[in-house]
Amino acid sequence: MRFLDSLLKKQLVGLDIGISGIKAVEISSEKSPRLLAYNRIPLNWDTISIEGEIRDRNAVIQALKKLFSVGNFSSKNVSVSAFGRSIISKRISVPMMTEEELDDQLYWEAEQYIPFNTDEVNLDFAILGPNTQTLAQEPKMDVLLVAAKKDFVNFLKSLVKEAGLNPVIVDTQAFALGNAFEFNYHSWLKEHGCTTAVLIDFGAGSTKISVIEGHQTTFSRDIQQCGTQCSEIIMQKFGVNLEDAERLKIEKASDPSIQPILLEYSHLLADEISKSIDFFLSQASDRSVDAIFTCGGGVNLFGLSEVLKEKMPAPVYLLNPLKHIVGTGHQVNQIALQEIACLGAVATGLSLRKSGDH
Repeated sequence: MRFLDSLLKKQLVGLDIGISGIKAVEISSEKSPRLLAYNRIPLNWDTISIEGEIRDRNAVIQALKKLFSVGNFSSKNVSVSAFGRSIISKRISVPMMTEEELDDQLYWEAEQYIPFNTDEVNLDFAILGPNTQTLAQEPKMDVLLVAAKKDFVNFLKSLVKEAGLNPVIVDTQAFALGNAFEFNYHSWLKEHGCTTAVLIDFGAGSTKISVIEGHQTTFSRDIQQCGTQCSEIIMQKFGVNLEDAERLKIEKASDPSIQPILLEYSHLLADEISKSIDFFLSQASDRSVDAIFTCGGGVNLFGLSEVLKEKMPAPVYLLNPLKHIVGTGHQVNQIALQEIACLGAVATGLSLRKSGDH
């Protein structure tokens, strides 16, 4: 029993809280991980704002309790994603130094790049390697800096605890997505001779763009163009509420009055993604993009797939977060598997984390 208790303590349920709902995925902590459980609870549209502000704390707590009461999860230890404008990640260049030296100077370096008071944030970093553009001058290295406001992280932890869960890890959605991709596609990239991939998660509250170079997330950006913004355009044009607009977007996509709106928005969304990719490429002359992977509920927006294939600088694929997850739990049916493939990439990446991960 002691071994079993130890195993379950290491095992984490990935908890992805978004404005349209909460997704939870449990992956076993074995050498060959298996999908054990999945559940999703929708949230009312006004529960969490697009900016990430939780407007109805009690509604989220009750949703979390319901999620775990019927979800067949074996653990209440969770890895939860932080989201919204309280989280910032930025790629910066600093003088060459050791990891220990950077750790000592981190808050001083961060003051130049983040809009928050450094006393109010938790900071972390990943050294990405030498900056090739400065090696001939003053040698510098690239660092991915992540800042999370302490009050938001503490609020998120307290909310999860109030639902009877144990928050072991708080991660960003971008890194969780990168974790799911790294586990499932590392060998695929090698087989196809790819070194750089772009991940695009089309969410209800934002579209998240990440770049994976080798085995690291080296760039991430959230853009405001998202599923809810598209629904708001329909809402204003037809004088309906947001829920009805969402229904029109999904169920009436081929209607002659709806289709042009969705196509126009698909082009707008693709153009904004192209700008972010171009910005990433502009940071160094030797950069390129080999493949683009998409996921999230908005990936099914009418016309988006064709527009992306037309406008993106590399081949576009659907990301399957269960590509190398073996087997399924008894309570996970085919409908749930299809839902995870579309909506569960972040939650899967969170569940693949281990206690003590950096």
